[in-house]
Amino acid sequence: MKKLALLFVGLILVVGCKSLTPVTTTAAIDTSLRPRMAQQKIAASALAFETLQWRGHAVLDRDGKRQKISVSTRLKQDEGIWINGSVIVPLARIFITPKQLQGYEKINRKYAQIDFRALKKLLGVPVDYEILENLLTAKPVDARAFRRAKLSFTKNAYVFSLRKRGVELQFVFDAEFRLTEQRLKDGKTTVSVLYDAYKKMNGQWIPEQLSATLFGEKGATTLTLSVRQSQLNGSVNMPFTIPKGYTSIFVE
Repeated sequence: MKKLALLFVGLILVVGCKSLTPVTTTAAIDTSLRPRMAQQKIAASALAFETLQWRGHAVLDRDGKRQKISVSTRLKQDEGIWINGSVIVPLARIFITPKQLQGYEKINRKYAQIDFRALKKLLGVPVDYEILENLLTAKPVDARAFRRAKLSFTKNAYVFSLRKRGVELQFVFDAEFRLTEQRLKDGKTTVSVLYDAYKKMNGQWIPEQLSATLFGEKGATTLTLSVRQSQLNGSVNMPFTIPKGYTSIFVE
């Protein structure tokens, strides 16, 4: 079950695209910026959306093995994240709301319903709906922590860092105030997310290439998704019903 649940979560942690636009810019960072001003510019550059859709394929790399699956992803801001996975035929469907994560897979006719408290225990890091939505849309996973973070500079990046109740967070932005990396460390578990490319759509930057790695006591798991199509603020349906006759999986 843990492998299945990790795949469920992994499919929503990573976003990419078939044709990439690398995160490069001729702009230079402004080392005179105060933290509040830099944060205001970052907020102004953040993706504003009502709905967002992607089509592509996800790849899970774990223990030297690779799994590939075609994926369709739909988001409604603050309401839900819907994922459909297939390999020629439909294999699994996932629906995440601010209350819980639900999913089922067709091969073994199993389903799971996991609240975020159980999901945190499963993954070993704090996680909720806002964190998952922010990961997908290239925003800091913890907005409150980001506002309190200390600002430093590298040659070509703004770096915000914070340690909060034993949890370490770091957010890195390029000269155009696009998020290029965020890292969350809680004890022996670390989640690292890299945003390697963006696509401009309707005047906004949408993350186009993203990779996420979960480092834990049992090793590392990396997930990627190559997206062929994306749509911003279109009509979105999120059908989800657990099929009859499926067996519930208890997540410890």
